Amino acid sequence: MVQAQSDPQVLRALGRAEIYPHPVEAIEHLQTHISHIFLTGPMAYKLKKPVDLGFLDFRGLEDRKQTCLEELRLNRRLAPRIYRQVLAVVRRDGQLALAPWDEPGGEVLDYAVQMVQMDQERMMDRLLDRGEVTPGQVADLARVLARFYASEPGGPQVSFAGRPSQVRLNVEENFRQTQDYQGICVAPARWRAVRDYSLGFLGEHRELFKHRVAQGRMVDGHGDLHSGNINLPKDGPPIVFDCIEFNQRFRWQDAACDLAFLAMDLDHHGRRDLREVLVSEYITESGDRDLLRVLDFYMCYRAVVRAKVYGFMHEDPGLELAERFRDLQKARSYFRQAAGYAGGEPPYFLVCFMGLMGTGKSYLAKLLSQATGWPRLSSDVVRKQRAGMSPGQASHDAWGQGLYGPSATTDTYETLLRRAGSRLEMGGSVIVDASFTHESWRERFLDLADEQGATPLLVEVYASPQVVRERLARRQAEGKSPSDGRLELVEVQKANWQPPSPRSLEYLLRVDGGLEAEPKMSLLIAKLEGLGYIPEKDLEE
Repeated sequence: MVQAQSDPQVLRALGRAEIYPHPVEAIEHLQTHISHIFLTGPMAYKLKKPVDLGFLDFRGLEDRKQTCLEELRLNRRLAPRIYRQVLAVVRRDGQLALAPWDEPGGEVLDYAVQMVQMDQERMMDRLLDRGEVTPGQVADLARVLARFYASEPGGPQVSFAGRPSQVRLNVEENFRQTQDYQGICVAPARWRAVRDYSLGFLGEHRELFKHRVAQGRMVDGHGDLHSGNINLPKDGPPIVFDCIEFNQRFRWQDAACDLAFLAMDLDHHGRRDLREVLVSEYITESGDRDLLRVLDFYMCYRAVVRAKVYGFMHEDPGLELAERFRDLQKARSYFRQAAGYAGGEPPYFLVCFMGLMGTGKSYLAKLLSQATGWPRLSSDVVRKQRAGMSPGQASHDAWGQGLYGPSATTDTYETLLRRAGSRLEMGGSVIVDASFTHESWRERFLDLADEQGATPLLVEVYASPQVVRERLARRQAEGKSPSDGRLELVEVQKANWQPPSPRSLEYLLRVDGGLEAEPKMSLLIAKLEGLGYIPEKDLEE
């Protein structure tokens, strides 16, 4: 994969009103992983980025020109009034201008597709976010798509693209191109679960894929059919635009694969009801009764495609850091959705160790981290990091003061929540080591597990007063621990301890921290195995 930057002088020129051959209301510059888009009010202009992503290569000027011409031709099938022409960005007498691509009259620097600018507030993704898409609009869209597919029948080459071996090629490419995203966008166990389901389905249903080819279900379709590429005007039919022009392999496919993209996208917006309308109306209009047999498979495939695209965007140095972080979160959410279509994945855990100082909760949390490979987040370490201190640097602040005051404590737990959430988003397990003195924080972490689909476990570690005194005395004498727990603070912490609520008790395991390591770990691992824990080495076999 090669990420490159577009010519800065071209981007600057397209950001100025004088280059356009029409009045300009305002200029808005948008980006995707492969394009720059300039909105001017009456018209929109799309410029290809000079990138090589493996499945496309826009590095050459001639390649970008041919791709723009192909985009114009293909998108006029569904949006003929929107796609106007291809223009060249040229230099004349030291100035940049727009000119017809075939009569540039100057040095050509790049090419752009000119489109009629649609009402951005009527884009389907925005309408979905506002809850303004109706079942009637989705039914209309299903009928438009059914008629489109019927008008674009596949010839021998398109039919060849629907063979099981070719479908497998696309699926394997997905996983080859996302393999390095493990640990960044997706936990290895989740990635493997989606991959194994996808390849397994292909292997078990070869005859079904052949049957669909024989039925004539292969089409020269859209290839990128999600709600961001659909406009729903207040008057008139839906407008479907921005199809895949750079790789015919992504358009030559089963109509079910094309439709599955939009079905998956509706699910992603939390509108399964609209997905059911789309699929039901499409089946009625097209007569494709077998579509339901392959829909989950293709929705899984499309979710991985979407995750891959946002993974590419996360790596794009041309995007703002905040936008790249949002793209990372989107990639993770699509991988989670793919796992749902795949029938699930191994459970992943949020294990919160809690208890009073000196009970041995940090020691047990460290042992579990070593046994499982799960990262451990320590409140003692995070608290000092946030204060600009080294973990071993001692603080002698009184209870509820300074480093241990309400503000610093809230910041510590909020940071633990964010870091744990980042791990859980990927489908990976994480260990949080903190006192969790107040029930409100236990509730927040249980909420996080629920939001991210993780299995929670609260581990309350206790110990006898004698064990606690001995440990704290030894810790103070050594002076090397990130913890600032001291003998004089034990009673005040105990007085502030809040007992677990009924909700917390449902997920609570109490462990005697005074026991030897082996029986403590045996109890803990047995509990996790009862919740579905499978060691990583067993998952890989």
